[in-house]
Amino acid sequence: MILIPAGPFAMGSEATARDEDAAEKPPHPVDLPAFYIDRCEVTNARYAVFLNAFGRLEDDAGHPLLWAHPGLQLEQAEGRWRPRAGMEDNPVVCVTWYGAMAYARWAGKRLPTEAEWEKAARGMDGRKYPWGADLDFSRFRLGFEPLAPVGSYPAGASPYGCLDMAGNAWEWTSSLFAPYPYDPADGREDPAAPGRRVARGGSFKGEPEIAHCSYRFRPEPDFSHAYLGFRCAKDGE
Repeated sequence: MILIPAGPFAMGSEATARDEDAAEKPPHPVDLPAFYIDRCEVTNARYAVFLNAFGRLEDDAGHPLLWAHPGLQLEQAEGRWRPRAGMEDNPVVCVTWYGAMAYARWAGKRLPTEAEWEKAARGMDGRKYPWGADLDFSRFRLGFEPLAPVGSYPAGASPYGCLDMAGNAWEWTSSLFAPYPYDPADGREDPAAPGRRVARGGSFKGEPEIAHCSYRFRPEPDFSHAYLGFRCAKDGE
């Protein structure tokens, strides 16, 4: 995991560019305590270990952890989960928000808030992409092509060294989709609250217009797809 230092950053955008969404505005400062975040997305290999230890495909409230979408890169053999051959290091996908939350708890971590995710992706200088201001297709996985193993695009690293925060797989955050300004005390970080949850980062099957750091995808928490995964966070010490 990577330590993201405490301090303010600029969250959101003016939503005036063609590739910016109205839900990104207004830009506003958010001051966060220090936290840790995974350098890369959770892999198929790690999620298979979790499934075998967890022993079921629903959380304690009966919510599904994943769906048997054609894009699922996990399979069962003799009652045990394993990654499909050659896909061990790909980000796990087809996982619901509940499935991401359950893994994070099992691992002694949590999902990042969308504010934490955005700070880890863009740093404190308000950059549009993890690597800077300009769209550079050599730095991330985008287009109609398979998922890549995590960490395959080191040139696309964020200012803190986080990888794959643009493209490859969308990533669940803990946050409810709610209007800005971001306020963690207004109920949007209540894990029991109903509503859409925010995912960040774009995917290998997405359009370049939605791969920038401040774009807010907002699926239902029981949604899963071949382009949606996650990474974990935990509080700073």
